[in-house]
Amino acid sequence: MKRKIGLGLAILFVVLGICFLLFSGRIAGPGETANATMKVTDSTGRDVDIPLHPKRVVILNASNVDLYVAAGGGDNIAGIATSEAYSDEVKKAMANAKEVGIIHSPSVETILSLQPDLVIGTNVPFHQALTETLGKAGIPLYINSVNIFDDLYSSITLFGRLNGQEQVAEKKIADMKADYKAVMEDVKDRMPPKSLIIFGNPQSFNMATQKTFTGNLIKCLGGGNIADTINDSNAYIPLNLEFLTKENPEVIFIIMMGDKKAMEEKVRTELEGHPAWQNVKAVQNKRVYILPFNLFTINPGVKAIEALKMVKGYMYDK
Repeated sequence: MKRKIGLGLAILFVVLGICFLLFSGRIAGPGETANATMKVTDSTGRDVDIPLHPKRVVILNASNVDLYVAAGGGDNIAGIATSEAYSDEVKKAMANAKEVGIIHSPSVETILSLQPDLVIGTNVPFHQALTETLGKAGIPLYINSVNIFDDLYSSITLFGRLNGQEQVAEKKIADMKADYKAVMEDVKDRMPPKSLIIFGNPQSFNMATQKTFTGNLIKCLGGGNIADTINDSNAYIPLNLEFLTKENPEVIFIIMMGDKKAMEEKVRTELEGHPAWQNVKAVQNKRVYILPFNLFTINPGVKAIEALKMVKGYMYDK
């Protein structure tokens, strides 16, 4: 009898141990080793070997943090970008992560001190410049740039796999696709208004084309962005008030980057104070909308659907 009890307890402890390792991500699945890697192609076209199930991840921009959390990640994130764009849900999941600096100025020293086995960045020079330094330290850098909805879906799929949370990722994607389909059905066969996106920073005002996140939202909703009529390959084109008056958009969206008070004053003096501004339909009909910072200065990750619905409302329902 004692031998049977002892054998039963031994089996129980083994089963509990395996369960612990599985749920803590410390045991490999079928055909995998504990340090398994996979080769992926990042947004720069570079092939990168990354851990199949990373244990300590540093993410250098808010969009990728949002997507990583939505795909079931959180416990394995050691460092995150400093940002005001995080939702309360993401802040809660990232409570134990250390900030490594803003998107355009990540601290290499802080990143290295966290001893990550994977760093995720976006397609900006400040992140690409880390490739050599991180490579010498044996740390892979994966550049993941998100501009359109397909990028969102593929990012969530990858991050779900890295977290061992494929089903969570699939559910999130299915929900987003259902919401997207509903919005598209609502605008089907409707004539889009002529519109313009003005992106303002302390140095200048620019017109955003369909190559930007918000410009792509307008394209999805039927088009009508006057900046897309210009034969220019750039994502942003300097604002031309003569062009604005000539095209006479019915809706204007303004996105402001930088100090809020300073930018509001810049809008008042350089745009609202200009005679040409007052002759535009969007201004005369009070259809000039300042878009919220947390949804439009960056790609807001899974909240892109919320941003899409907001733009749709301003385009068609106001």
